[in-house]
Amino acid sequence: MRSARLRSVLVLSALLSLAACTSAAAPVSQPAIPVAPTSLPVSTSAAPVKGTLLWSDDFGGAAGSAPDPSKWSQQVGGGGWGNQELECYTDSRQNSALDGNGHLVITAVRDPGHRCADGNVDEYTSARLTTQYHFSARYGRIEMYAQVPTAPGAWPALWSMGTDLPQVNWPEAGEIDVAEVGGNLPTTIHGTVHGPATAGGPQAVTRTHDTGANLSTGFHRFAVDWSPDSLTWDIDGEPYGTVSRGDVEANGRWVFSHPFFLLLNLAVGGTFPGAPGSQSDWPQQLVVDYVRVYA
Repeated sequence: MRSARLRSVLVLSALLSLAACTSAAAPVSQPAIPVAPTSLPVSTSAAPVKGTLLWSDDFGGAAGSAPDPSKWSQQVGGGGWGNQELECYTDSRQNSALDGNGHLVITAVRDPGHRCADGNVDEYTSARLTTQYHFSARYGRIEMYAQVPTAPGAWPALWSMGTDLPQVNWPEAGEIDVAEVGGNLPTTIHGTVHGPATAGGPQAVTRTHDTGANLSTGFHRFAVDWSPDSLTWDIDGEPYGTVSRGDVEANGRWVFSHPFFLLLNLAVGGTFPGAPGSQSDWPQQLVVDYVRVYA
């Protein structure tokens, strides 16, 4: 994600261990939110293969079932996640479930006063999934085919962090944001790398592209091609920005030469998309057809 990570990194391992405890959270008072209807479009076009397929999740399974626990862990808790976010992440099927039509649906629900498993009280619930301790890769193509929400305050993202995170923390471990969309800029896609700045603290180098159309109106293919000396982002097969080793080392250190794991989430509010507006209709959903990693 786009802003300071220090707070979220320091509690990351603790949050993973809390996943089994979410049943202790206060019950949600509002009705359960259904997963995406089967009328949503299904992907029929093949992803542009660039190398050997290393890992994938096409989210097959019965409607209402959990994401594959052999591939994903669910991080839980609230408190802003270092970005002044407004959601509590849960492992409830209200917030993340398969729809029975080949999609993972992450649903952000307005639930004022919700008490998280870690004791924080937040105004929304949502889900955050990670492949940490399940899968990681060094270099290749990371790709997601998804329909993203663009309501004010919505912050869908596919991103990755270095596997040495527990040892060195953020930003030393590095972060690659494959795709981020902020509801304040509904036509714009962002790709970013985060790492340590030479002068101390974090550094971010970002590439953006204004597509000219609201990204929530259909499914799009979001991807980054990661090589030893550069990263290039594209949307629907069209490259829109490259960050080279030289771009990073102009003011920081290159920390993108070791394996990274994936994260997939839908945040609410915070320093990137801004506050949810009165015009926002909640719940909001991130509908993911697949996530794939190629060598």
